[in-house]
Order: sequence, then C-alpha cells, then structure tokens
Amino acid sequence: MRIAIVTLPLHTNYGGLLQAYALKRCLEDMGHEATVLDRKVKMPLPALWKSPFIYMKRLLNGKSLPEIFREHRYRKDYPIFAAKVQKFTDEHIAPRILNGLADIKEGEYDAFIVGSDQVWRPLYFGRIEDAFLEFTKDWEVVRMSYAASFGTDNLEYEYETIQRCTSLLGRFDAVSVRESSGATMCEEWLDCDRAVHVLDPVMLLDVDSYRAIAESASAHSCAGKVVTYILDRTSEKQTVVDFMARVSGCEVADLSVCPDVRLPASERVVPPMEDWLTGFMDARCVVTDSFHGCVLCILFHKPFVAVGNSRRGMARLESLLRMFGLDMRLVQGIDPEDDGEFFLSDPDWTYVDEILENERVKSVRFLQEGLGKS
Repeated sequence: MRIAIVTLPLHTNYGGLLQAYALKRCLEDMGHEATVLDRKVKMPLPALWKSPFIYMKRLLNGKSLPEIFREHRYRKDYPIFAAKVQKFTDEHIAPRILNGLADIKEGEYDAFIVGSDQVWRPLYFGRIEDAFLEFTKDWEVVRMSYAASFGTDNLEYEYETIQRCTSLLGRFDAVSVRESSGATMCEEWLDCDRAVHVLDPVMLLDVDSYRAIAESASAHSCAGKVVTYILDRTSEKQTVVDFMARVSGCEVADLSVCPDVRLPASERVVPPMEDWLTGFMDARCVVTDSFHGCVLCILFHKPFVAVGNSRRGMARLESLLRMFGLDMRLVQGIDPEDDGEFFLSDPDWTYVDEILENERVKSVRFLQEGLGKS
C-alpha cells in the first residue's frame, strides 16, 4: 500500500525528526511504501497586508532587528544552521517536498496517516483542517491518525473550526492519539468516541535501531555526565540541573539547542542527530523538559528528571510517564534538602519494558487493522 504520512514540518527538532523516521520505518517493515510529506517553506512570511502591523508591534515591544524580521532571517539562515541535521533527514526520512498539500493529486496514495507529534495543534501545524485531511476531498483512500497530539488538554480551536474538524474526523477509518487526554478531547469536542491511545512512533522501534544510528557519532563527550536537554530555559529548571550535578558529583553536558539569533548562522549550526542520540546513550542521568527526551531515557534505560513545561503542554509528559509508572519523575522543582537518591536510581526497567512491549503490540495492531491487514 502507498501511504503518505502527514506530520509537522521537518526542521531541526530532533524529536520531530525521529517520530517521522520511526513511523515511516515501522510501515515499511510491515511491507508498505511509506512517504513522509514535508513543506518547502519552513517559516511562511506574514501576509503582505499584515506585515507592517506585525513588524511595528515587534518594534514597539523592544525586539531586536533580527527578531523583528525573524521569518526573513530564518529562511535565509536555515540551510546553514540545519546542514548537519539535514543529513539525517535526507538519508533516513527522504521526505517528499511540497509547496503545499494541494500539490498532491488523487490516486498518488492509497492511504494517509496523520501523525505523530502535535499535528492537531494549530500553533504548530498552521491550517488545522489539513491535519484532518480536508485536502483529500472525496478521494477513495484510507484515512487514519497515528498518535496525533493536541499538545495540551485544552482544545485550541475556534467554534467554527471545531465543527469543520468534527465532520472531517468522522470520515477517518481509524483514529489514535498520543495522550490519554486526547481520546477524551476527541469524544467531548469532536464527537469521536473511537480514539485509541497508542505509543509515540519513536517507541515502536527497538532501542537497537537508535544505537545503530548513534554508532557514527563524531564524539562521546557526554559519557558518565548529567545530560541536559532543555527546550525552554528557566531559572527553576537550572536549579534542578544544578541539584542533579551536586548530588551525582558528575559534570553537566548540555544537548540543548538554544541559539542566539544575533550570532551568524555559521555559529549556530545544530549538531547532527547521531551526536544527540549518543548523548542520551552515554549519560549517567538526564534532566529534560522534552517529551522525546523522556522517551529516549525510557528506551536507553537512563535515570531522569522530567521538568514540567507548561508552555508547551503538560498533558504530553503526564500521559507518557503515567503509562510507565514513572510519573513521580515529573517535577516542577526539587527540594534542595533532598538527597537525590530517587532520581539517580534506576526504575524497575523490567516492569517498564513489559509495559512497552505490550503497548508496542497494541500500537502495531492498530496500524495493521486500520490499513486492512489484520
């Protein structure tokens, strides 16, 4: 079966790239021909009539020149700072690059799978109706979602959008979500009571798949260290990092990508995927506010602390960690008097792996049945 995967734009987001790679490979292992769809333009420019107002607002808010015209700079700099990560995208994902989903013609694919990551969050996807496959019109195709995420436990849609998406979701042959709260949201807001809770695609593959990618890493600079992967830096998160360094007696190695846009693009090059994976593989322990950071800790059997990231949505972390009985590792802060023993100790990985294997079987079965291969 020829399957198109509709996901978020592929850029320098390690977790976003891994989930696209994993879903594609899982489908290929099942015998299908899978293609990840990507967009040519990573950051669209503001509409011409809006741009003067947007730029003026940024100016009045005291933004720097690079930040005022960030879309223009991003598009110019992207090929430079993304070069090393792009190698993984080209070799392992090989996406089809589109100007827009309207480029797809009827008959090119037998099935469309929406997922994973926060594809049902307008803030990240853009025109959300396309994440519900509106562009497929009345085509005779299989429509599915796999581990689609709203990102939060609050639906960020206007009333009219809810109506349109409810109608579109009703045409799906199978629906699955990444968070348990997503199933509730589908039922309460989109009139869909058949949403199944499944694993993030990254967890569909065995850890050896990621070890194989990491083998070509250029260095092992994180060995035995407290590895940090922080998406949104705050003083509270830094306090947790400092705490873990103190109680472990280990140095800190940072995998975070937080470039200063004032620097030239050549000084903001994002490290390759192989180095990032190796950082988790070699870590003594990990501090992260990232969903996929937690996923890799589980796969690589690394003690970790998950720091709440309310701006990006807590539902993702809560659902993932609750599934594996690891919810006590999700914190907003740490008591400085704590000895850190709990966070430095290994969870019962045998128990965790049993859950992972059971959920993996269930998730693969969902894909097989949805695609007509029971």
